[in-house]
Amino acid sequence: MPAQETLPVDGFDRVFRVDCGETVAFVALHTLLGGRAFGGIRIRAYDSEDLALADATQLARAMSRKLALADIRGGGAKAVMIEPAQGVNRADCVRRLGQFIESLEGAYCCGPDLGFNSEDDHALREATRFVAVPGMSEATSTGVLHALKAAAGEVKRVVIQGVGSVGRPLAEKLVAQGVEVVVADPRPIKGYPTVSLDEVYEIPCDVFAPCAMGGVLNRNTISRLHCRVVCGGANNPFNMPVDERSLMARGIDAVPAVLANSGAAIVGASTTLGEEHLIEERLRAIGPMVQAVLSVARKQGRTPQEVAHEEADRRLARAMALELS
Repeated sequence: MPAQETLPVDGFDRVFRVDCGETVAFVALHTLLGGRAFGGIRIRAYDSEDLALADATQLARAMSRKLALADIRGGGAKAVMIEPAQGVNRADCVRRLGQFIESLEGAYCCGPDLGFNSEDDHALREATRFVAVPGMSEATSTGVLHALKAAAGEVKRVVIQGVGSVGRPLAEKLVAQGVEVVVADPRPIKGYPTVSLDEVYEIPCDVFAPCAMGGVLNRNTISRLHCRVVCGGANNPFNMPVDERSLMARGIDAVPAVLANSGAAIVGASTTLGEEHLIEERLRAIGPMVQAVLSVARKQGRTPQEVAHEEADRRLARAMALELS
């Protein structure tokens, strides 16, 4: 089994630094409920191990909140691997991480996340049984669709930033429903009106859907938006907590990421728990929850994220108390 070090992190069940050969990974188990925690594996270049660890813990906490809001008995987790350098056997690094996940004996049930490709998936499944079913990105796009329609009502135009594993199926679903879609992506995209990565913030639309990296909404980009709602598949779309206040001051609703992109968490956890029959109902429930959160936020003068996180933490505390009783 790969060497690992347990790191003390307040508020977390367990956090590990895992030696994956030519790189390292951080595995953060925020909460175990029913003996399990769920969350994807992210692979990307980080400037330091501290930044990778911070990303892992932040994303793991978000996973706990997603599952709590979906009334699923499972905790949140996340694995973050620092992208191996050119020339390194990446598959071997992923297999080492998989071996560590296997050693947890089901406490951590993983799946794909940003930067995780089909070759990574193949290597991971060689090393561990505890991997989610394929198709998680499709589920995420379904959840985003439910969320944005609930938040925006009638939708005529959506601007999608990032046409990858989530943005592309979201675009296809929207077009099938007669919605005009405008996209921006570093790669050439056929079949949709395309704008530059800089211009994307200035296109008039009903919904701006960030579906790539987080941190894209900041003081500069928010001032350029021409939309009624922000709702996409990206985790942590705001660069700083104060940025959501800036968006709210402009009269733009932001659907919290813990609701907007919870589809993969719902499908992955429901399938693992043998609750496939509840998946469709849980995905549909995203819409009413979005509407309830936005309504409370408006009445109380709070950001939707504050309201959603408070409700999720309340549910999580209640579930943990029942676990201990």
